Amino acid sequence: MKWKKLSTKKLFEHPRLSVYEDEVELPNGQKTQYLHFGAAADAAMSIAINKEGKVLIQKEYSYPPDEVLFQLPGGLMNKDESPIDGARRELAEETGLNGDLESLGWFYLHNRRTSQKMHVFVVTNLQEAIADKDPEELFEDYWFTPEEVDHLISTNEIRNYTLLAGWAMYKIKYLQ
Repeated sequence: MKWKKLSTKKLFEHPRLSVYEDEVELPNGQKTQYLHFGAAADAAMSIAINKEGKVLIQKEYSYPPDEVLFQLPGGLMNKDESPIDGARRELAEETGLNGDLESLGWFYLHNRRTSQKMHVFVVTNLQEAIADKDPEELFEDYWFTPEEVDHLISTNEIRNYTLLAGWAMYKIKYLQ
């Protein structure tokens, strides 16, 4: 039941986003136009757990919704960077921490518009790390117990889908 791509036209290009329009043929033979973002770089995020079992969650301003949102440390991977190396670099840049990383898997970030993946890691045995900070990123760090994270979710204070998906992956493996 796959679609057949007939043609692709690039509509917009920017270092952080490209937009394409494909003409596709559906399984029923109908032709239609489909808008997508192409093959964007994958991303990686970390669930950092300290010795007390608390989880590092950050708050950062998010421009499109014009809100300060809870999130997990992470971001886009560099070209030819492995998921674990991307997670390690992003964690160091955003938190000044490093540690032992274990993969939980991945999920699609926006499967209707791109094949981009978010790789999720658990980080334990935390230690200080030195890395350059991104001047566009300003974080507030919070350490929460798993019960406090669940409470923040239940009261809709956590509403960032990447955090919600990563937390679900973590809970299934470690807390059930």
